[in-house]
Order: sequence, then structure tokens, then C-alpha cells
Amino acid sequence: MLKSSLVKIFLIVMLSAVFSISAVSSSQSKPVSKHPAVKIIYDKKNLHYKVEFDLTSVSHKEMGRQYALALVDALPQFERFTDAALLETLKEAKMTFQQALDNVNALKPNIPKEYLDEFEGMGQVFSDPSDEVGNGRLSPNKIFVSVIFEDVTDSAACSASAVFGKDSATGKTILGRNNDWPPDEEIDKWGALFIFHNGGKSVAGNGFLGELFPTNVFNRHHVFGGSLASYPSVARTLPLTGMRSPTIDLRYAIESSRTLADAEAFLSKSKYATGSVIIVADPETAHVLEYDTSRAEGQRARIRTSASELIPGESWDIPTAIACVNSFVLPGGFDNHDAHNKLRFGNFNKLFRSSLVQGPVGVDQMQGIMGYTSWDGNSKTSGAIFRLGIGSGTEQDSATFQSFVIKLDTFESWMAYTAHGARWPYKPVYHKVLDGDPFKQ
Repeated sequence: MLKSSLVKIFLIVMLSAVFSISAVSSSQSKPVSKHPAVKIIYDKKNLHYKVEFDLTSVSHKEMGRQYALALVDALPQFERFTDAALLETLKEAKMTFQQALDNVNALKPNIPKEYLDEFEGMGQVFSDPSDEVGNGRLSPNKIFVSVIFEDVTDSAACSASAVFGKDSATGKTILGRNNDWPPDEEIDKWGALFIFHNGGKSVAGNGFLGELFPTNVFNRHHVFGGSLASYPSVARTLPLTGMRSPTIDLRYAIESSRTLADAEAFLSKSKYATGSVIIVADPETAHVLEYDTSRAEGQRARIRTSASELIPGESWDIPTAIACVNSFVLPGGFDNHDAHNKLRFGNFNKLFRSSLVQGPVGVDQMQGIMGYTSWDGNSKTSGAIFRLGIGSGTEQDSATFQSFVIKLDTFESWMAYTAHGARWPYKPVYHKVLDGDPFKQ
């Protein structure tokens, strides 16, 4: 899950907040949030922030309020910087604030109440009555636009893969997911692991400090979902009215599902205005849901398995593995399987094949696949899966800012962080961020 330019700039602001936090957390390992329902700890050894939300003790509204207060604690100028980022992003998108607000409000009726309560809680802190962008303050509407904007703008690229069954070294699913962005020196430094403690709806995921809706989410029932943009995308021609927010729905689907089939059923029946590719998995298997808005209503969501027939020119005959990039590879869909998608998809195929010749795929092998930089670190020229953000002109590439590998049966997880600006050859270093069940309190 890649994000819009607004979210990118919005997170830069949030990560500026992190900079002031890190001055404390880098010298002492202790919570850097004083709010009881939102605990933030910096892991100096493994280079990430651990953010825990306790929804067993407070309401969603109160959690949102405490989260906003934690951001204000981190950076007193948070409102001013965020407002400035919003102003710049609207200029870049050639969109007025009212147009953006109209777009996101069209999605609002289908956003679950508990999430609206989280926004409302944040709005109790960011409560300026004016929606004037550039006034240095944040209103509830500005916060809402900032969080949902990614659902109504263009996105970029990511990738994911999984091995399961007899060819997994554990006999259970081992999954990898890379999140890719245009290179950015601020964003690249600050990864986060999120844990939402909420009884039977507890979920966890990875991303950056400041997010509420990670693009990788898994629950205590070992069901995983990871959302990727469909890119190049079909021009959005579907009206937003009556549609749902795919960003918000991923968290909702995983919170609400006890089985892989539950998650697939919910995501398949939901209506979205933008296309996406979603990897869904449990300890036994993994599938890819292709949501293609170019197809007729009722036929937009299709499940791809390792045995599915693919478009001409592509094949996948590894029954115990699956991979996805940002294109649709089921027949009869929008043709966006361009060069950088073809190269990466082909490399996934080759990497799994070569690894399986040596034996079952374990965590080390999955890290090698997701950390593959090919011969130059550029997805557009060599099909690099772990991307270094190099190139120029039409060959300028995004960078992998975070690579996540998880054993779905035990929840053991590893993250590697961006190396944009590094020279090829480069091998990412994976840090263990979870030793086991994150939902135990």
C-alpha cells in the first residue's frame, strides 16, 4: 500500500515529529508518549517505532484524541507544518480544498462508525473552525482530507510474494511485502510497527508513525492482507458516491475476519472507485485479489491462485507460491502489465524456481527474494524487487522504503529499511521486529 503524494508529504510532517521524539528515545528506551491508550517506543536496536493502541480501555474517539495529543507532544508546530504540507499538495494536485473535501466526503457514508469516531477524536485536538488552507492551523476537515486523500489520487508501486505448503521450510505460509515510494530523505528513516489491542478485533501492521490504516495488516487469527496500487492505473471514471474507502476497508476486513475466506468475501463484494491488487493469506495458503475497475460491475473483483490461468506471455506453475506486482495478470482485465511490472513478476518466478532447486523456502530465502536488487537496483531497467531509488528521466525509480517478512503461523516478523542513494550492489539488512504473538498484553 502505495500512497498518494498528499500522504507522502503528510507523513514527512509526522516524521518531523518523530525527529523530535528520537532525541529522547535514542538515548533511553522508554515510552515516548505519556497518553495511556497510545504507547510509542523506539527500538534502538531494530530501528523502528512500536506503536500500541489500547482500545480495550478507551473508546475509538478517545484513542483518536490521545493519538493527536501524542503528535502534538512530539512536535509543537505539528499543525503549522501539516497545514503547509496540505497547501503544497493541493497545489501539486491542481485541486482546491473544497474539491478534495467533496471527494472524501463522498466516501464518508460507508466508513465504519468506529473509524469516524477516531477522526472525531483527532478533531477534538485539531479543532480550528476554519478550513482555510495555509492559516497554520488544522480543522477536523483538514485532518479528514489528509488521511483519506490517498483514495482519490494516483498511487505508485509495491510488490509481495508468499510460499506455503510443502515448499515452505516451516510447512506454513511465509510472506514478504515491499512498500515502495519515490525516494525521500525524511520518510525513509522512520518505520513503525502498529499493534491495535481490541479483543477479538486486534490487528497489527507496519508502516510509518502517524498512520491509522497500515497497508499491511494481520490479525490474531493469522489472516493477512496487504494492499498494492494498480499501476499504471485506469483513469478514474467511476463516481465516488456510494463507494468505499479501500484504505480503510483493509483494516476493517482483517479486524472483522476469522478466516481467509471471510476477508476475501468482504473485499470482493465491496465497491471501490480505484483499482488495486491485494495479497491475502493465512498459514495454509495465499491468494491475490485483483480489483479491476475497467470491468463490469459484479466482475471487478477476482481471486488469483497459484493455479490460475494468466494473460498471454505470462505463466506461473509453482503451486506452492504466489507473487504480485502492480499489474493485473488475470485474462480479460485492464492491460497495465508494463515493463517494470513484467520484469519484477518474471524475477519473482525465477527467484522462487532457483531457490526451490536448493530446497524449501525459509525466512532467509524469502528475505533474499524480497531483498533482490538485480543488477542495478532499478525496477524499470532490471526488475529489481528491492529498489534503490536510482535512475534519471524516464528511468527514475521509486525506492523500497520498507520490506516486511512474516511467518504467519508464529507471527515472527522482520523488517528491512530503505537504502536509497546506496550504490549497487546492495543487500538489505533485515531486523527482527516481532518474536511472536503481538496481541498478548
